[in-house]
Amino acid sequence: MGNRADNKRSQTRKRLGQRRARRSPIARVSADYRIGHRSFTNLSFYAFGLSGVWTGIGSGILPFKVLEALELGRVELLGYTLDKNGALGLISLVGLSIAAVIQLLAGSLSDRDARPGRRLPYLLIGGLGLAVVTVLFGFATSFVSLLVVFLAMQLFGNFGQGPANALIIDHVPERRRGEAAGVLNLWRLLGAGILTVIVLQFMGNYDPVDGRQWMWYSIIVVVVTLIGSTIWTVTSLRPRHGLSIPSIGHTARPMEPPSPDAIRTKSDAPRPKKSPLNRNYVAFLVALAFSLAAMSSMQIYALFFLQDVVGLENPANGADLIVIVIVVSAGLAVVPAGRLADRLGRDRLFFFAGGSGAVGATLLIFVSSIGPVLFIGVIIGVAIGLFLTLTWTVANDLVTHADAARELGYTGIATLIGAAIARFAGVGIDIINDLSENLGYKAMLVSVALAFVLSAVLLAKVVRDTLRIDELSTGVPQEPHEVVIAPD
Repeated sequence: MGNRADNKRSQTRKRLGQRRARRSPIARVSADYRIGHRSFTNLSFYAFGLSGVWTGIGSGILPFKVLEALELGRVELLGYTLDKNGALGLISLVGLSIAAVIQLLAGSLSDRDARPGRRLPYLLIGGLGLAVVTVLFGFATSFVSLLVVFLAMQLFGNFGQGPANALIIDHVPERRRGEAAGVLNLWRLLGAGILTVIVLQFMGNYDPVDGRQWMWYSIIVVVVTLIGSTIWTVTSLRPRHGLSIPSIGHTARPMEPPSPDAIRTKSDAPRPKKSPLNRNYVAFLVALAFSLAAMSSMQIYALFFLQDVVGLENPANGADLIVIVIVVSAGLAVVPAGRLADRLGRDRLFFFAGGSGAVGATLLIFVSSIGPVLFIGVIIGVAIGLFLTLTWTVANDLVTHADAARELGYTGIATLIGAAIARFAGVGIDIINDLSENLGYKAMLVSVALAFVLSAVLLAKVVRDTLRIDELSTGVPQEPHEVVIAPD
């Protein structure tokens, strides 16, 4: 009976594969991206709202709230009075410390949950909790209240983010993870870009006395989008018939009672003891920290750079144009980067990404008007798009399937380190600016260029070392187990 069932499943799978092969290439590709079908989009759409919260609130509203808080009283740290850049960096840094810890804890818990859809409850609770706390953010006025609310936002947001990190590992075969990472980062960029532009447009009319409603309009848009995108991913990936979430990127097959051999998966086998992170993954995390430090520095201080260096009286009106340019450029790069990474390899693309980022940061040193900034934004956007897709693809290559969420949670540590470098740079910018006008911003841009180059070299080396180890290995890495279901 078992052999007959296996033969029947094999024949069914072959017929469905032939049917898929007869479809046009455009139809096969679009099936992975379109909303409403089991696709890479379903795995990624939660990131649309989640990234929109962090960039919209962090870049569009938090700087204004920090300025208001500083008007109510001084902020001191270790005897040093923080200026606007330092205060903004401190709030973001403490929040990211919570984020790193929560991602690890929540990810580890989801790894050990054997229920179907094990990542989804975390994502749902985290997304809805973040939405509620984001509303409370609007009421915070003092520096302490801003800090407390922002910590709560990080707690809920990363409670869902940690388990969600492993969705690609769970459902995408290794040969298509670059493509899946590209789609994930496309939705991440679209959420960040669209919501940040909307928020900046609203905040361009903001006044703490006469125009406070514009901040609330911004918060409402961000919260509604977050709730919608979270529910979309949770409902579209919810378990069916009591089985695991359906796979992405493979031909579906009808459900049949499985044989004992068919239902045996990695999750059924005895779980191995947690092994220490391998050397390549540690090197990857170090390189990731450098690249995130470079990208974060330009994002965090963009408003103040436009105000102080470019000379815009209302930097929010210029920042939205820059966001559009960078997001469009990065969005055009992320999906091709994933496809090229799957077909040509990751290492050479890292060199191109690092060179583009270094050139863009260096050119910003010489700007004095908004026009050149927009042109340079195209170069930086391409670099960011490449780094986002390539680093997440390599991260998925390096982690183990059994502890995917926990090990991917270490990227939160790298994010914290990179963000710490960027946030502490705010204090340095203020100090060096006091020595000479805008000298601090120039020093930051030189550091950003160097960080792009260093991270690209390290990441390319990690990729090549990993390939060399695989070639020397006698075993073939196993793809994650996939449970497929009948087509719609």
